[in-house]
Amino acid sequence: MGELRRSLGLTGLTFYGIGLILGAGIYSILGPAAGIAGDALWMSFLLASVAALLTGLSYAELATMFPRAGAEYVYARAAWPKWTWLPGTLGWLLVLAACSSMAAVAEAFAGYAARVVDLPAWLLAGAVIALAVGINIVGIVEANWANVAFTLIEAGGLVAVIVVGVRSAEMPRVLATPPHGGVLAGASLIFFAYLGFEELANLAEEARDPGRDLPRAILISVAVTTTLYVLVAMAAVALLDPAALASSSSPLADAIQVGAPRLVAALDAVALFATANTVFITVTATSRLLLSMSRGGDAPALLARTHQRRHTPVPAILVSAIGAALFLTAGGVAIIGSVASLLALAAFAMVDLALIRLRRTQPQASRSFRVPMAVAGIPLPTLLGLAVVVILMTRFPPRVYLIAAIACLTAFAIQAPFLVRRRLR
Repeated sequence: MGELRRSLGLTGLTFYGIGLILGAGIYSILGPAAGIAGDALWMSFLLASVAALLTGLSYAELATMFPRAGAEYVYARAAWPKWTWLPGTLGWLLVLAACSSMAAVAEAFAGYAARVVDLPAWLLAGAVIALAVGINIVGIVEANWANVAFTLIEAGGLVAVIVVGVRSAEMPRVLATPPHGGVLAGASLIFFAYLGFEELANLAEEARDPGRDLPRAILISVAVTTTLYVLVAMAAVALLDPAALASSSSPLADAIQVGAPRLVAALDAVALFATANTVFITVTATSRLLLSMSRGGDAPALLARTHQRRHTPVPAILVSAIGAALFLTAGGVAIIGSVASLLALAAFAMVDLALIRLRRTQPQASRSFRVPMAVAGIPLPTLLGLAVVVILMTRFPPRVYLIAAIACLTAFAIQAPFLVRRRLR
């Protein structure tokens, strides 16, 4: 089996988290979410951040207990060791969720790129996935430097939207918008925008000090991106009507066109960096999950191999990218993003339950970070996070549940042969 190289500190991990979250959401899902939440879009972002932060605490504690690649897969194996079917099924379900997430962001990349070059959307989306493969194969250190540069560029673009939007005469109206039913439905879709911080746990084997740095990186990532998201959401609906945002394939560029036309070309370029960055970091995290599953006997042994010199899991990287490419045919950004959100919410519920169970079954296990405010050993933030996640899971359209159900059955079917083979040994 191959080994990964420990080379990421707090700064690198934090940039990974911020880069994953920013590109995955604001540039790809803002338009569809605006069509649901309207002028109260910023409230949906704030509500979604609560779910992300509460569950983020669970990830932070579990990552210090099990500082290995695999995250949710590893936690499920530890929490329910007798349920041998669960870790592999959950692992493959998360792989499918990650692939659908990558496809949604690649579609968003294609939408922005089409404003610059006249090429088919499928070709542009496929090209950014291929680029992600190349960057990941080169090595984690080189990929980290690319991520830092891309993240700074995409954050700069969001700050520009905020500066233009706060000067709009419509901003007081946005701030005075009362909450309504669409806020909760919008938050369910917007939760896709926060996907990424949890994948930091998959980089545990490449963190120099995972017990100290992973919890900090998770919490900092969510806090920074929430601040940017809420301000950008306010600015976007102040600049452009929510219905117009919903019908746009590049909503932020159209919004800034209203307040500062000269910045449109620059924002288009920023959006390309943001979405491309998310694709290649998601390939990084997904390939580490596949590597861990292979070590555990729930994926082909080939996926546990790493490049002898670069220490990157090349076979797992290629499988991640192929999976994302296959999801490009599943539909538009809204439907793919909704499926990814629902599957991720299901995984988040499992993580919260795993932490509650491990507090009971392994109370003395080493934890350099603990979720605070526990009653009878059970942390209240985890219970609250679980409740919020379950509520958000009820707010999707029927088609999304159907696709998610098919994904669950597919995940079990993929895992079943490995389970049978392990029992026959």
